[in-house]
Amino acid sequence: MQDDWIRRVDQRLHALETRNAVEEVHRVAVEKRLGSIEDTLNWLVRLVIGALVIAVVTYALRGGFAAM
Repeated sequence: MQDDWIRRVDQRLHALETRNAVEEVHRVAVEKRLGSIEDTLNWLVRLVIGALVIAVVTYALRGGFAAM
């Protein structure tokens, strides 16, 4: 009876450790992907802001503010 209980507890412990290891690997992979997405979004924001600045400068150089 005691040996059976110890074996079941050991199996449950092994299952929990395996599940925890898999979740840790999954979490690390998700963190890497999120970091990559954040980097991409930062570049997109820079490109949009740069495009807006260039558009304003182009508008000003073509005399856009002189009409006001």
